[in-house]
Amino acid sequence: MAEVPPNPASAQGRISDPLLRYVLALLALIGTVAVLWFGQSLFVLMFVAGIFSFLLLPLCQRLQRRNWPLWLAAGVSCLLMVLVFFGVILFMGTQYAHFGKDLPTLQQSLLTKVNDAQAFLETRFHVAQERQTAWIEDKLSDLVKSGGTVAVSLFSATGAAFATVLAIPFITFFLLLMKGRFREFFSRLPYNGDGTVLRLVENIAGLSRQWLKGMLTVMLFLAVLDTAGFLALGLEYAVLLGITAAMLNVIPYIGPWLGAIVPVLVALLTKDSAMYALGVVAVIGITQFIDNNFITPKVVGSSVSLNPLASMVALLAWGSLWGFMGLLLAIPLTGMMKLVFDEIPGLKPWGYLLGEDKAQRSAKRAFPLSSRRKKGAKK
Repeated sequence: MAEVPPNPASAQGRISDPLLRYVLALLALIGTVAVLWFGQSLFVLMFVAGIFSFLLLPLCQRLQRRNWPLWLAAGVSCLLMVLVFFGVILFMGTQYAHFGKDLPTLQQSLLTKVNDAQAFLETRFHVAQERQTAWIEDKLSDLVKSGGTVAVSLFSATGAAFATVLAIPFITFFLLLMKGRFREFFSRLPYNGDGTVLRLVENIAGLSRQWLKGMLTVMLFLAVLDTAGFLALGLEYAVLLGITAAMLNVIPYIGPWLGAIVPVLVALLTKDSAMYALGVVAVIGITQFIDNNFITPKVVGSSVSLNPLASMVALLAWGSLWGFMGLLLAIPLTGMMKLVFDEIPGLKPWGYLLGEDKAQRSAKRAFPLSSRRKKGAKK
């Protein structure tokens, strides 16, 4: 009697062949990345709207407890969000308009600085100013040639972003309006016998709400601190530069130093000494130290418990996939993935790999107050 070849699938329906499992996992990963790439606009829109709906959900529920109808509570919540958003846009627009009026003065100061730098190079390295000017003009011509494509891309991206911003309040409204139906949908899923799916969705909602509220609070603190530091330096446009630096702080690791570029340039163009530019770097460094050790651990806490390596890989991966929006959403997206991994038995090792140890989290929350108390106790 001929032997029956072994079945690659076990009796429980699981694939036992390691090579076949690897190929299927690789195909699933490639397919997921392709779907996220081609559906970028839709996924970003739904994800941002979902985060805002989680943020507004407690307000909507509070209004419902006061006998407001659901549609009115959801509408008022979304209207409040729109008013706050456009209020910030209007304030920033007036600040940038004031900055634009002074651009000719800054341009003249830039030309003066360039002439001084050319004279220094000619004296120090014996490079004639004519050669320097020819090199600069050559680089500027190359920049102008590619500027048309960049301008068209920027215009299209700005238009798409504006359309997305307009759609977010409406989608948020409908998400709040259908919150009961979504809850019933998750509870009716066949693999929700022990309430795992519903618990997972509630955990994701709590993570999103805590992350967004924490980031907005941190931005407010940093805007005040950066503005106060720039005002102490006597820097022009201190309010605008402080708020811009605080908004860029949303991008982990690189955002704060991106926000320092414009203040450093303004300090170099409007002040006679380069020490003011060093003062700007010092202000950013001090505010980041305060943020990393006092503000963020207390305000944001461990809402997204990712270790530094996982955070950096997430930034690179989501940034490559979705560009600037990927950088903004990388941390909460990866935090949600970790929650999913922690609930699925076969993926729990990956959740452990993404997370940070409990000892590290407790030390991070306690630093530096706990260390000071221990030193005082020893004394």
